[in-house]
Amino acid sequence: MENSMLFADIVAVTSVFGLGLSMFLLGSVKLRLTQELGINDAQMGKLFSVYNFSNLIFVLVAGIVCDQFGYKAVAVGGFAAGAAAMFVMGLSKTYSFAIMACLFLGVGSMFMNTAGNVLLGNPAIIYADPGRSGNLGNVFFGVGAFCAPILTAFFFKKMSFSGTLTVLAVILLIPLYFALTGAFPESGGNFSAAAVTSLIANPTIILCALALMCYIALEVSMAGWITTYMTKVGATETKASTVLSFFSVAIMVGRLFAALVIGQYLALSGAQGPWFVAGLAVVAAVLLFGLKTVKSEGTATLFIILIGLLFAPMFPTIAGLMFARVEGAVAGTGFSIIFAVGLLGAIFVPAWMGSLATGEGKTIKDSMVVAGAVAVILVVMGVIMGFALPAPLGA
Repeated sequence: MENSMLFADIVAVTSVFGLGLSMFLLGSVKLRLTQELGINDAQMGKLFSVYNFSNLIFVLVAGIVCDQFGYKAVAVGGFAAGAAAMFVMGLSKTYSFAIMACLFLGVGSMFMNTAGNVLLGNPAIIYADPGRSGNLGNVFFGVGAFCAPILTAFFFKKMSFSGTLTVLAVILLIPLYFALTGAFPESGGNFSAAAVTSLIANPTIILCALALMCYIALEVSMAGWITTYMTKVGATETKASTVLSFFSVAIMVGRLFAALVIGQYLALSGAQGPWFVAGLAVVAAVLLFGLKTVKSEGTATLFIILIGLLFAPMFPTIAGLMFARVEGAVAGTGFSIIFAVGLLGAIFVPAWMGSLATGEGKTIKDSMVVAGAVAVILVVMGVIMGFALPAPLGA
């Protein structure tokens, strides 16, 4: 790690931390926000939809900004927009202001997402292997996601709703200093319509986007349905929430292990990377199908923790495979494309699982076959990538 890139390293990891904090913010403040605004669950659901729609649009914008204006611009924009969104949400007295806050939260989330992950994909940041850097950096996504409910619960006991959101906004403004003053790898001035057209037709982009669509669908589905599933095997609501926390911790631990241990022996962004993803997905598929028949609370908890460990390296490794094969000048746009496609999986698969669970005599346990089937598709994608992806640039 070069001293000249120290602030860039800090920006990379704090960006993904900010992304985790932002993505789990609405769920963490949901009950208090409905009380503050006097809205019902349907209106709260629309706020989630506004945020998710904003993510889908602004991840594409963030990629363009990154390639045209450089890492500094997208990082500064992410921290500033995320902090502004939290501050506005805290001051919201009307539903329309809350909608505006959710739109800004989407801007901040996707700018931080792009700044952090594209920086982690640069060989000058942390490790030369972007898959290894991505796994280490994205541990901090889990830290942010884990801290969101803890921080909000703690500060709600100490201060008002607006005061709590202001504190969270200030937390995001701290790394803004490093983004404004740090030196970053050279980038910017590279966006063009021709580059976008070339990327959309690039087999690496297509394959990584489809693999990421499967993975994001799986992670979001499990995060959304774990508590419901655990209650169906006899857990109390408190225990079910604890298992969800175990799942989040498992993802953090798994990424840390992949970066510090597996990454020493396996080039995660090299030719072995796709086979690594496929192998993880095979075991995950077996466990996901197994969840349909599990009856024991203890066995279900063990399966879910193991699934979290298996899921952990998938996103950073898939992104790393792309970064290693796409010119750095257009890496921001490349990442924005594969992540936008990935978000489509998060839109449809969790809803599909929910609809299957509402049939006569059905529960969310029956829907686990959908998650298992998506994992099987991810196995197929990993195998195809293993044969079809070109060698990394400069190999």
